[in-house]
Amino acid sequence: MKCLDAIEENVKAILTRVFAIYVEDRLDDSEYIRNVKAVIEATRDFVEENPEITDTPQILDKVLYSYAKKIWLQNLKEATKKEMSSDSEEVVSENEGYHEYYFDYIYHHGIYPR
Repeated sequence: MKCLDAIEENVKAILTRVFAIYVEDRLDDSEYIRNVKAVIEATRDFVEENPEITDTPQILDKVLYSYAKKIWLQNLKEATKKEMSSDSEEVVSENEGYHEYYFDYIYHHGIYPR
């Protein structure tokens, strides 16, 4: 396993545990997303300080961001389906674009406007 692959898989494991805490403790979305951002930024800082690992740390950022967002969206989709009737597939799909925007907004701004 290459060094970059090991870092990626390790950070995914960390993000999975952060996500499990979010679910178990029913934390606020913004808490989870800010924690994700902290983990990704710390990983990027480490990789940038060690240029022998990779010369494109932005790719790792994107992979980790996508992973954290994917598990959050999947959990939201499953929770929404449980709350709604069997006809909910269409409603869940309609809301998915909004939820992606919501995640992105909090990630980049730290909080969602009320």
